[in-house]
Amino acid sequence: MKKRWFLTAAVLFAFLANSFVFSYATVRGDLNYDGGVDSLDFGLYRMYLLGGHQISDNTISDLNADGSSNSLDFGLLRKYLLGMITTFPADEAPIVTPTPSNDPEEAWKNNTGTINLGNTITYTGTGISVSGSTVRITSGGDHEVTGTLSNGMIYVNTKERVKLRLNGVNITNSTGPAIYFEDVDKGFITLVEGTTNTLSDGWSYQNTELKATLFSNDDLEIKGKGTLNITANYNHAICSDDDIIIENGTINVLSAANDGIHTNGSIKVKGGTLNITATKDALQTEDEDMLIQDGKLTLSAGSQAFKSDTGVVINGGTITVTKSKEGVEAPNITINGGTINISSTDDCLNATNGTGGMFNDDGSQLIISGGNIYLEASTGDALDSNGKLTIEGGTVVVHGPQSQPEVAIDSNGTFTVTGGTLIATGPSGLMAQYPTGASSQYSIAAMFSSSQPANSPVCVKDSTGKELIITRPKRNYIYVVFSSPELKQGSTYTIYSGGNVSGGTEANGLITGGTYNGGTALATITVNTSPTTTSNWNGGGGFPGGGFPGGGFPGGGFPGWGW
Repeated sequence: MKKRWFLTAAVLFAFLANSFVFSYATVRGDLNYDGGVDSLDFGLYRMYLLGGHQISDNTISDLNADGSSNSLDFGLLRKYLLGMITTFPADEAPIVTPTPSNDPEEAWKNNTGTINLGNTITYTGTGISVSGSTVRITSGGDHEVTGTLSNGMIYVNTKERVKLRLNGVNITNSTGPAIYFEDVDKGFITLVEGTTNTLSDGWSYQNTELKATLFSNDDLEIKGKGTLNITANYNHAICSDDDIIIENGTINVLSAANDGIHTNGSIKVKGGTLNITATKDALQTEDEDMLIQDGKLTLSAGSQAFKSDTGVVINGGTITVTKSKEGVEAPNITINGGTINISSTDDCLNATNGTGGMFNDDGSQLIISGGNIYLEASTGDALDSNGKLTIEGGTVVVHGPQSQPEVAIDSNGTFTVTGGTLIATGPSGLMAQYPTGASSQYSIAAMFSSSQPANSPVCVKDSTGKELIITRPKRNYIYVVFSSPELKQGSTYTIYSGGNVSGGTEANGLITGGTYNGGTALATITVNTSPTTTSNWNGGGGFPGGGFPGGGFPGGGFPGWGW
């Protein structure tokens, strides 16, 4: 009892003393600004953690320099007072007292606060209030959020910018979003390093216009070195009616009733790790392009992995689509880099405006200028453009479908290869295609008298026996299309099947660094035609534009085929 009275008196004294303090040198751990670190500061820190005291300057209380003030710092303060340590980890760097910004655009940063979720919600900072289990933010600010909120929401409505630093947060809302930016200049979600944060919603919303577990009507940016787990039972997992930028962090969409990430504007993934399981699209944009700059993306989609009504640009990153109807679908698809592995039931890459019919060029385009791209379609065209198809660089490995009428490569417009390496295998000569667009790079295309077995090596060698490529098709095939800068006019090349490969590394059916032995020579071709020299070819690849004369059969398809 005496200890409790002493602590209460000491804290009261600290408040009184603090009211007379005008200027002291900044000292970490000195919560009452009396120039020293002692039991009074320890008592204030305890009250802060219990929600009974506000800390206005995080640089004083953040003793380990991790960007937040919490029980870890409280433990360091205890060790300091017991003499177990003589300095704080944050003392390695000098304290810089923040200077309030005079820039109206940055003024929101000056309002720093904390939100401690729980049965009783406590908070610091301006423009924050609590109504039941809803935290309302009506002023711009930078706030750290901790704790667990059952059947509640963080609701933001202000014309200013708001940043929420999620530090071990678990929010569940059975009737709406877990976090909702209704009106904001821009919303920021920062995932504090080393923390795991969880958001989930219910099967129905009171307001059906709200679209996601994490929903913003305005621009939304997500970053940090922590983890965000989202379960979306109602609609999308993350959605913005404007743009979404993902800088870094780990985002796990454990399940989504609709799309994993959805925007009316653009999506820009600059880094981080995205693991998305979605009933429909993994990532979708409506009115603007989608840009994948970097990052590690593992996607499982009931529909498209990447879907855009305008365009998709992939400049880098490691992308694995484990399940999809179509891997990427957009009117304009550009791949400049990255490692991309797509498994789909229908098309892996599908450039389409949806207006050209089966054989007509609809103005869409698919351009590959770099990267390592591995495509595997079970029942669709792995590499498909309803307009132009251009390969300018990179390595493209195409595992065609199981059976006709689908093919490994399908282009309604000009199919041109001007650089890079392409190897494609397909199951049927019907409508099979090879490069027809004018190019200085040569290609060869061979069709065989019988189907060759899946998972058996295929090797292309030159006349000296040099191995130009080794692949292991994932399905039975009857033709091979190969293009490489190593193919030369007047030179002879042989395509082998079977045999065995010693050494090397296999990635998605492409074997590098191995040695091919044995096998059966299926075709020998001397390059004498630009851009493609064929052997025993009876598919559709030689027609202008890569299709059939006149744009197809009357009625747009083949008699008896339900296309």
